[in-house]
Amino acid sequence: MSHCTLFLSNTQLIAFQVEKGQLLEHARFALDDEGAAAFAVFLDVWKEVVFSLLVDVVEEDFQLESIPHLGRSDRNALLSRRLDQNYRTTPYRRAFVQTFAKSGGQDKVLMSALTLVAPIDAIVNVLLAKKIVLQGIYSAALLAGEMLHRSGLGLTHYLLVSFTPGGGMRQSYLAADGLKFSRVSSLPEGTNLQDAERLADVIVVEALRARQYLSTLRLLGREDKLQLAVLAPSASQPAISQRLASRGEAAQFVLSDVPLDLLARKLHLPQADSLLHILCSWIELHPPANHYGQGRHLIHATWRKRGMLLRWGSLACLLFAFIWSGLAVMEAGEIQTSISQSLKKTGQIDERLRRFSLLLKQSQASDPAAMKGAVELYTKEFLTWPDMESHAQQVSHVLLGFPELVLDELRWQSGRAPIDPSTQAEAVDASAPAALPVVLELKGRVEPFDLQYRQALASVERLNKRLAGLPGVTVQPMTLPLNTSSKSGVEAKPLQQDRNRVDFVLRLSWEQKTP
Repeated sequence: MSHCTLFLSNTQLIAFQVEKGQLLEHARFALDDEGAAAFAVFLDVWKEVVFSLLVDVVEEDFQLESIPHLGRSDRNALLSRRLDQNYRTTPYRRAFVQTFAKSGGQDKVLMSALTLVAPIDAIVNVLLAKKIVLQGIYSAALLAGEMLHRSGLGLTHYLLVSFTPGGGMRQSYLAADGLKFSRVSSLPEGTNLQDAERLADVIVVEALRARQYLSTLRLLGREDKLQLAVLAPSASQPAISQRLASRGEAAQFVLSDVPLDLLARKLHLPQADSLLHILCSWIELHPPANHYGQGRHLIHATWRKRGMLLRWGSLACLLFAFIWSGLAVMEAGEIQTSISQSLKKTGQIDERLRRFSLLLKQSQASDPAAMKGAVELYTKEFLTWPDMESHAQQVSHVLLGFPELVLDELRWQSGRAPIDPSTQAEAVDASAPAALPVVLELKGRVEPFDLQYRQALASVERLNKRLAGLPGVTVQPMTLPLNTSSKSGVEAKPLQQDRNRVDFVLRLSWEQKTP
């Protein structure tokens, strides 16, 4: 949606719009009945455009006041009463707290209002009647201070001098916390802004009056220097310095050159030849906070913002719905895969049950003797069948700490010798299933060997000790790398003929617990 800025002065109304990086003037309207009719026709063509109203008139009042530091609700109520007292006849008013004091102190407040109501009402009412969006009502003095503060030119406690259409000169005193004073004076008849000498005389005279007024208000000490920032052709700067020197007032001022092209570059705005053009570009490209527009003036802008929020909210909800739908589809796919796997496992179980039922029908399940034999086979053989995997894992974890030992062969067996009939009666419960012991036999060698018999023997003995520490295991060395029996010689030479291979055999046995 495009944007248009309406500039209202004491003499005319001008419509500006930024197009292709340039600020263009579209129309001018006189402040009379004929101009009002032309403005209404103009709005019929531009009714889809967002408007802003920039006001630069003589009838703008500024007052600095101090109020007690209060809570937010109490402060707003007090400011509302003060505004009613000071500016009862105009709705275009505002109160802005420039400095917040600590508890028990005094807050510094700037109260301002546009006291020229009729021309502003005429513009606002026709915009409301045509249901055209009015974004805000702005003060040229307030907006210039905000804009220069944002520009980063380093101006502090300065008197800004600018020129308005219709032959006016505005002086605004701005401190670090905001605007303190602003007024418009008329230029002498016939003054040409290109006449540097004549313009310098006018600026110096008005600057001296402003400095005296600021000293009276105690906003500036009598010995303090006033920074003078003039938005005028650069050729006027030397002339202003000469006039101040000739009047003996040069020590009271510090001149600051503020070229308009530099200000535009600092604010990333199109090039302009006046402060008015810079302000209009700033409003369109970087919309500031509203100054004087009340709720009923900005009702269509409020509904437009709510509509935009609703549209963005709808888009966000739609995006969320798409994301949620995608996640739901992914989750549904995972659930379907899980169901397929479950059905596959169920089919496998059903197949096993079918085969088991077939075997059960083929067996002599109806014969009690056959059933008893099957139960005894299960309890004595299958139920007591040892778990070889857990024992092998225990041994494997121990062997990880012996990289020098190579395991060539692992044998295992389970069972015990037949029970002696003479002692069978002493068994506690001959019918209970007897768990079978597990026996592991490890056969390996030490590599590299390098004829280090004692070192090889130490490694095997450490392995024997580690294995013996396993729960429920008994280790019996069957063959060692070094034969230390009485049959070996003094040098403890091995019995093996192959000096490059050292064999060891360890037998591990676990006594299983009865289930």
